Amino acid sequence: MLKVVAIVVGGLVVAVAGGVVWAFSLGQRSVAYTLHLTLLDAAGRPLPPQPVVVWNRDYPLRELRLDAAGQLTLQGLESFGASVLTGPRRPEAFAIRLYLPESAPLFYWFRVKRSGPLGPYEVYNDHYSHNYTQWVGDFDATHAVRRQTAPDNAGNVYHAVAPTSGQVVRWQGKATLERAPKQPAADPAYILNLTLQQSGVEVLR
Repeated sequence: MLKVVAIVVGGLVVAVAGGVVWAFSLGQRSVAYTLHLTLLDAAGRPLPPQPVVVWNRDYPLRELRLDAAGQLTLQGLESFGASVLTGPRRPEAFAIRLYLPESAPLFYWFRVKRSGPLGPYEVYNDHYSHNYTQWVGDFDATHAVRRQTAPDNAGNVYHAVAPTSGQVVRWQGKATLERAPKQPAADPAYILNLTLQQSGVEVLR
């Protein structure tokens, strides 16, 4: 009888210990990526050299500059929730947040999930207001696709605000996303090529 109890208790200890390990394995992971960005005007010509600001809420702004070919390269990290033991091995999407004060003075939030045409993106008046306080809407290459939210659990609906400039420069995007060559003792990394071409202006008052 005592042997049976010992076995049961031992099994419970192992199960609890395993549960603790599992709990602590849940958290944030991150992967590195290299972004090669190309920005074009509506006629397909490279945008002239100018500042490009990379933003993220609650983080310092990072200012880069386009070269004569309308291109720049940056190294980034994308964090995501995952179990250390089971994955996923990469984020659902890589978030590219850009502000072009000389060409498109709003804050754009693009999400790259895979290679191919870019899906709708979010636009904000600033980089620091949380929730929908300064949300201008979701857009694609041709029009605004969302300017109010579906009701939340409390029945609240949030409406987009007008852009401070009165208009939104729209973008048509295309991306290629692939794994970088494996380096010894290194975590997985990715190479992201993103081309954004201006595709008209949405006037919103």
